[in-house]
Amino acid sequence: MTHQLRAEYGPAGRSGGAKQWHVVRSANLVAALCGRDIEPDAETKPAEEWGTGLRACQQCGSLYMHEVPHMPGDPHR
Repeated sequence: MTHQLRAEYGPAGRSGGAKQWHVVRSANLVAALCGRDIEPDAETKPAEEWGTGLRACQQCGSLYMHEVPHMPGDPHR
């Protein structure tokens, strides 16, 4: 399963930049792992940018960590 980060915008929309970033599965790019609906044309970043200082949804991050092996040498990776 692959994942991506998708932007959630605030009241100013895209012009105000991303309010926060959600994790989505590539199979359904408009549904965040936390259950929030994401705009179909929202900005996208690779999942590898999760945890690099972006303002990310905590619930999405927690669920993402359960779905993706993340330890070096992990045999399930």
